[in-house]
Amino acid sequence: MHPLALGYQTLGRVARALPRPAAYAAARRLMGGVYLGWSRGRNAACRNAEHLLANVDWNGDAASLACAQFRRYGEYMVDAVRLDELSPSDCFDAVGGDDPACSDQWAQLEAWYQRCPILFAVIHFGNWDILGGAFTHRIGPSMVLVDDLGHPALNRAIQDQRARLGMTPASGRHGLRQIVEHLGDNGTAAILFDRPPRQNERTVIDHLFGREVELPIEIHRIAEATNAKLIPLTATRQGHTLRFTPYLDLEHEHGRPLLSAFESPLIAAPDQWYQFRDFFGT
Repeated sequence: MHPLALGYQTLGRVARALPRPAAYAAARRLMGGVYLGWSRGRNAACRNAEHLLANVDWNGDAASLACAQFRRYGEYMVDAVRLDELSPSDCFDAVGGDDPACSDQWAQLEAWYQRCPILFAVIHFGNWDILGGAFTHRIGPSMVLVDDLGHPALNRAIQDQRARLGMTPASGRHGLRQIVEHLGDNGTAAILFDRPPRQNERTVIDHLFGREVELPIEIHRIAEATNAKLIPLTATRQGHTLRFTPYLDLEHEHGRPLLSAFESPLIAAPDQWYQFRDFFGT
């Protein structure tokens, strides 16, 4: 079993039995152990962190940043295993609710909803599930393209919870067709696009802090085929709590680099980026 899936299952038994602050603390310790014990993931995260250091707000070396990313991922896993405790309204409150700073963005999304296709581009950063639930509460349901999480029981648990919050999961080639059809009907969907390309999968070269990154091309092809509004979206955790600052780039234009649209939140919180493979190549 993948070490992160194993950590997730182990954490699940503990996270539900503890108050959320204590669960976060336990998860950070657990994932600190995963960092030490999983040499391949640790080494990849350190190499990625080395590339980030010159561009982000971090006081420490690459190893300290990589370890912090593992520990922060533990906090995300607590949220994931306890997702069934939250309603869409809770998710909306967790991202600031009707904070005046975001009111114009919510109003714009509401104006677009079901009048044109909306495709959210999401990276492995902060907490993306919270955003989906918040969107359901404030705007309406959506679809999400999901990948195999490494264990059948884990897949069922997470996808069922996402569906309960209004995010209909779609997976594989059939899922891609569902997403395209949904967007063709002026629906809303989200795709985690910063995943490693599969064998023989078509790719595109993107850039992060000036470095080339090879990523799957699917999100660009879907956006072009459906003429969807492609919107970079993420949420930065505030401290070690269930509170987040949403980030949306509603002005993103087709043809502009997509990954670099996330540089601003990455600069501010590089420890909330979860990439435990060689992201920049070797």
